[in-house]
Amino acid sequence: MKINEFLKISKFEITFLVDMVAVAGFLSVKSSLNHFILLIPLLLAGTLASMSASIFNNVYDMDIDKKMKRTSSRESIINSKNFKTISEISGFMLLAALIIGIVFINVISTIFIFAGFVSYVALYTMLLKRRTSWNIVIGGIAGSFPALAGSTAIFGNITITSIFIASLVFMWTPTHFWTLATNNVDDYTAAGIPMLPSKIGIKRGAFWILVNTVVLVSLSILPFFFREIKVGLPYYVLAIVLDAYLLYSVLQPFTHNYAKTYFKKAFHFSNIYLLLLLIALFFVNVV
Repeated sequence: MKINEFLKISKFEITFLVDMVAVAGFLSVKSSLNHFILLIPLLLAGTLASMSASIFNNVYDMDIDKKMKRTSSRESIINSKNFKTISEISGFMLLAALIIGIVFINVISTIFIFAGFVSYVALYTMLLKRRTSWNIVIGGIAGSFPALAGSTAIFGNITITSIFIASLVFMWTPTHFWTLATNNVDDYTAAGIPMLPSKIGIKRGAFWILVNTVVLVSLSILPFFFREIKVGLPYYVLAIVLDAYLLYSVLQPFTHNYAKTYFKKAFHFSNIYLLLLLIALFFVNVV
């Protein structure tokens, strides 16, 4: 297997965001800069667990991935000849992540790392994805656990800010994924996956994307009103700008006859939105 193929089935871009969430949670601890060395095992364990979860997701979805244009190329990477070997490698990656977490971090943080894996593989992939349009709403909790794993990596305590970060990622997930699903609605219909836009239609789906985004934006400005949530000056500045543009992005389809290209643009910006907010949160104990 080539490196680019491995990065594809392990969803490197998702793992990168997961790691950023964990770092933001870690830095939310007041004395985190004095324990910076712990970021190494935290990121190593988080990366291995996230990649392992993505590979298991791909193995489980082998039957539907080939029906979707966006994921059809995965069939040449994972197939009936090698899926057992790839599954074993994925299992070893998860085991290594847990060992690293227990030995070099602590049990509580490791539990949150494992919870992220279980919620993505068992809750989302195996239980919800093929059964309900609530799949990404409930299953989105998987992206929240890294913030808690990061927060507890030092002293085992969950900070208020890390809960805020976890909540932010949770509310971001539907907006992010529904815009992607709308742009690929025919894929999900063909595969029989009940993603919201394929179940209720693009127009009604756009409405719920907007509703979720309004809730997300409302959540993102809570630090303006509750000083217990420590975010730092860069966050306050970026949140205003990013919130405004995210709302603009999800409103665009309404004024352009629900053209898929505008959902695609909103999807791509949602990545930038979360990434920049997380980077801003890195400076919580600096600025």
